[in-house]
Amino acid sequence: MIRIKQIRYYAIRMLLFSLYMLFYFIMVSVNWSRVEEYIDPFSPFKTAPFQVNSMLYSGSYLNNEGLTVLLKEKGVKRVICLLDPRFPLIRELVAYERENCKRLGITFISLPQRDFTRYSNMLPVVMEILDEEKEVTYIHTYFMNRWLLQLTAGLESH
Repeated sequence: MIRIKQIRYYAIRMLLFSLYMLFYFIMVSVNWSRVEEYIDPFSPFKTAPFQVNSMLYSGSYLNNEGLTVLLKEKGVKRVICLLDPRFPLIRELVAYERENCKRLGITFISLPQRDFTRYSNMLPVVMEILDEEKEVTYIHTYFMNRWLLQLTAGLESH
């Protein structure tokens, strides 16, 4: 009897989560900028940008206001986005961020994390981008994850 209650609990929980994600996907496909103003289910995972070194900031995905603050207060002139645009929701985020960067005059570089199996493979590529032009840069994925922390740790001494 207890097992049946547990199964019912998880089934209802998954149904509600699936309905919520379906609603969110439909809203995002309609227009992300409208949705982001009212609802952002990932907001608990977002972090404030932190300074890795004098020319590099890191953190999670930033909306338009976050990019504007980085530009005005920190002088960020380039954004390196590690999001994978193959997925519909992420594709919208990348397109939205690309438009915001273009509007603000910030250079936008998309470098999908999927192209690299480990952070150590990506470290030389990111270092090469950073060495091309000495501009203040913001590098991010959607969440502040272990992979990005390892990458920024490698860039800290750069």
